Amino acid sequence: MQAFGYDHNGGPDVFTEYDVPTPTLKDTDILIQTEVFGLNNFERSQRAGVFGETNKQIIPGRDVAGVVKSVGSEVSKFKPGDRVVAHGHHAYAEFATSSEANTVRLPENVSFEDAAAVVTAGITAYKTLHFFGNVQSGQTVIVKGASGGVGSVAAQLAEGLGAHVIGIGSSKNADYVKSLGVSEYVAYDQDSPAEVLKDKADVVINSAMNGAGGDEDVAMVKPNGVIASVAMDEPETTKPITFKHVSPTSEISDATALQDIVDLMADNKLSIKIGNVLPFSLSGVQKGHQILEEPHDGRVIISKNA
Repeated sequence: MQAFGYDHNGGPDVFTEYDVPTPTLKDTDILIQTEVFGLNNFERSQRAGVFGETNKQIIPGRDVAGVVKSVGSEVSKFKPGDRVVAHGHHAYAEFATSSEANTVRLPENVSFEDAAAVVTAGITAYKTLHFFGNVQSGQTVIVKGASGGVGSVAAQLAEGLGAHVIGIGSSKNADYVKSLGVSEYVAYDQDSPAEVLKDKADVVINSAMNGAGGDEDVAMVKPNGVIASVAMDEPETTKPITFKHVSPTSEISDATALQDIVDLMADNKLSIKIGNVLPFSLSGVQKGHQILEEPHDGRVIISKNA
């Protein structure tokens, strides 16, 4: 099968097109014929060697939407021909694998493109909201990085729960974030969020790059409030707060998160911004990773329809 990967670290040009065997299924596996796969910053960092040196062939990718080709003997919820979206494995390829725990059936009115774009961002946002932040109706929730994939989904989910949502981002993204239904918006390049929103939030969700601005989070959260952040390190403070580092967790399954997200998308109650749709080719993958290297607007996906 056609696949895109690399066997050493470096820039986007390390990607190579491979002809590799179609995965052999375990009893619990689902084989998905890929229509669209999404690119993520984790894969950019992995390719660049941030997590360690690569010395073997890697076919990356988790976010895949397509059609079930075949299933293992213990799979009961899916059958060949089903349209699905999954947080799978080795998605940069003609076929990807997944399991029932991270796959959901895709409604006919949700495109493969939208589905693949929302996987990692949506799962992360969902778990941030429901597990790490434990957001409740009536709370005030501040979302930093509200124009990004995780932030935009988190803002929409929080609004849907009945929270008062305040988005933070740059002034150029104000109209987009407001279109998501947030109650207020603060542009960090025009005002100081720490001053304007001092002691305002029951929950601060920091989905900005690397969780930047921990001291600002502390200033904005109420005493005894919660900061749920992608930052690794807890900010130093004497203020009574609970800090939760957003990280992968099985406390909520990927399928539970994905099911709720695609249901909301099918009902036109949640959307994801796609910035670039690139062809299913080596040049498309290399271009996608070039885009990931720079500030960019919207999700980056690879589609057979591009």
